[in-house]
Formats: sequence, C-alpha cells, structure tokens
Amino acid sequence: MPIELKNIFYTYDKGSPNQKEALKDINLLFEDHCYTALIGKTGSGKSTLIQHLNGLLLPDSGSIDICGQVIDMTLVYKTKKGQQVVDEKAMKKKHKKKLKEVKALRKRVGLVFQFPEYQLFETTVLEDVCYGPKNFGSSVEESQKKAKEALALVGIPERYYSRSPFELSGGEKRRVAIAGILAMKPDVLVLDEPTVGLDCRGEESLLALLRKIYDSGTSIILSTHNMDVVLKHCKKAVVLEDGRIVSISTPLELFASGKYLADSAIEPPKVFSFAQRLIQNGLPIDLSRVKDCSSLAEEILRVKGGKRA
Repeated sequence: MPIELKNIFYTYDKGSPNQKEALKDINLLFEDHCYTALIGKTGSGKSTLIQHLNGLLLPDSGSIDICGQVIDMTLVYKTKKGQQVVDEKAMKKKHKKKLKEVKALRKRVGLVFQFPEYQLFETTVLEDVCYGPKNFGSSVEESQKKAKEALALVGIPERYYSRSPFELSGGEKRRVAIAGILAMKPDVLVLDEPTVGLDCRGEESLLALLRKIYDSGTSIILSTHNMDVVLKHCKKAVVLEDGRIVSISTPLELFASGKYLADSAIEPPKVFSFAQRLIQNGLPIDLSRVKDCSSLAEEILRVKGGKRA
C-alpha cells in the first residue's frame, strides 16, 4: 500500500543550542508494491526519514498518509499581537493525540534497525518473534503459528527456536529481527542499512530473502550506502542531501547521468562504471541489462555474438 509524505519538517533537540534540522520540506510518494532505496551520505536524513514511516518519529509539521491512515502535523496558527504565530499548545495536543494512534501503523509498516540486536530482547528466538503478534492481540497459539511461519520464511531452522537470539551470528540476528516484523504481516518492510556488517555470502542470502518477500507482495523500502544493492534490486532511488530530496529516479537514470553523485558522496557500482567505459570504447552495451557481473558478461556475449534478446 502507498505511503505519501507532504511538506515534512523535523528538527532534533528543538530549542536547544544543539538543534539540527534533519528533514526540510520532504514531499515523497512510495507507491504500492515499491522497492525503493534512500541514498545519501551520512547525516543526509535517511534514517530520520524511515523512522517517520511507522510513527517512530512524528514530524514537526506536514502530513504522512501511511496506507490510508493520516498523521497530520500541519501547523496550527493563532493571532498574537496582530501577527500569526504557531499555536504551540494546540500542536502539543495534536502530538499527544497522534502518539496514541501510531500503534496500529506498526502492524502495517515494519521497521528493521541497522543493528538488529536493538530489536531482540526475549530469552528465546521463538518468544522474540511471538512478541509482535501477541502485542497486537493474537492468542499464544496463533502467535506461535505466525512466528513459526515467519521463521521458516527467513530460513531459521526449528533447532534455533529455543536458543537465545543473542547467541546468533549477525546475519542470523538480522533474519530473526525480520521474522519478528513479518510475523505481524506488514504491508511494508522498512530496513536501515540491511547489508552492513554482513560478509558476501550473508549479504547475498539476505537480499535473496528480501526479493522473496517483495515477490510475495510486500513493499520494500531501505536506506543504504551499497550501490550494488540499489542497481541490482531497487526500482527507484531517492537521493537525500542535507535533509532535502535532490533526486528521484530509477537507478539506471541516476548512475548513467552522474548528476548528484559527487555532491552526495555516492559512487556508482564498479560494474556499471566498467560497462560505461566499454561503451565509450565502442561496445554498444545496453546499460539497462547490466545489474551485476553475471548480467554484464551475458550482455557482452550478446553484443559480441550479434544476438538479439
């Protein structure tokens, strides 16, 4: 289901000497069944933005329509000494009211943090994955059924169910954290830097899992510095810089144009840059076919052999 952000502003430590405006007039639509990457250098606003998608953070102003449920923090004004000023009292009331309404959002939009151990707290893997369904009213039996289905989906075997989640490897912890979200049957899965800290095999395995989840009908939104992931898996790339959106495009359009990349400290995938050099040297490769080394090799063979798709 779609998520739409309109005129979103958010400031950390508002009113203090350390205040930082993290989001500035964000307008963005995540379409139904999307696979979207948020990219940009550290401090650009990626993590702050994704925490707004399930109500973990509420905007200072603006509105977010999350799967039909609206968080409206549009500023309320009053007249003071002949001038219009923000009605802080009314805004505080609105904030408290919205805090009570966000619980339902977390069933529909699941968020997996960059460090999955922040989400794991029960004594066993099964109990941890059961927590979400139980928190939303499922019986013990139903919660266990949903948890076991989710654990099977992410590839955690039954012999792990009675283990402490803190005894698992980094990749296994990430899978258990994802299972805890999937057990609540969300419409949207949001991940913050999901491949950080994983080796090549763990990264490949996790991305295959995300593709499986996406193919089942769940939207995927992720923040990442990994441009290989963006090129191979994502349908849309949103570039943030200093709290603002500076580009919305397909990965192909972003990497081919080169615009915004240097300013946002983004390097295109090496396989894509290599393919561009081959084109510059006279090999008529179709860049839209290049997703990774294997697809580049296939494209070179196609062009060299004069084959048509």
